[in-house]
Amino acid sequence: MGLAAQFESIVERQLNVHAAWVPVTTPYKLGDYGLISDGVFQKLGNIQDDFDVTFTEGTGPEATLSFVSDNTTVVDASTGAAINLNPQGELQANVTYKFHQDKSFLVKAPVITVSVIENVNQVAKQLKKADDWRNKFKVVFQVFVAQNPLILSTVEGGTEVTIGAEGSALKTFNVGSASAGFSMKTTKELGLNISGKTGVIALGLFKLNFFSGNTEFMGVGDEGKVENLNGAALTDDL
Repeated sequence: MGLAAQFESIVERQLNVHAAWVPVTTPYKLGDYGLISDGVFQKLGNIQDDFDVTFTEGTGPEATLSFVSDNTTVVDASTGAAINLNPQGELQANVTYKFHQDKSFLVKAPVITVSVIENVNQVAKQLKKADDWRNKFKVVFQVFVAQNPLILSTVEGGTEVTIGAEGSALKTFNVGSASAGFSMKTTKELGLNISGKTGVIALGLFKLNFFSGNTEFMGVGDEGKVENLNGAALTDDL
């Protein structure tokens, strides 16, 4: 499984939406449309610009994303003693993550803000009337923006990554905060290394059903399940 597909799997499992690839560094916005290619969303354009579709924007509840691959050991960087950290807990300073498997991940995004298209049904009605619209297109109706996340992946097993912060002794800290004196050292090459930046990390997608024209909100295993934003089944064609 490739790096993008692995990150997609993590985001789906944690947030029940799809990964923005490459995370943080690639700009996405509400109304972007495209295709799923090699397991991740590939943008082709925006429905406002290309199809003159209008929509109402809103905000959703904040989320978090915390993931550490299995077979990862965490030790005190100063003593080498093993530490029992909750894999889903907050990132801590002055610790070393020992990744025993190839292609392991550490993802910490303590604050994720969400913007949403509030009138998806009306958007779908507009798209149905667009001559050049294709039902295989997916539309971004949720954008998850992570504030100062840490996202890294290893290439080889045996990679060690030490997270440090000045003045901290196993205390939680903000990766993107300059005052924290954040530092990271690694013993081997990393496949992905993103820290201290704010950007899009995940996307909520919908598409139009080929036969009925209903909206299909695409979560984990839900492609083909017709729902509205509250999870209730839709019975009427749009």
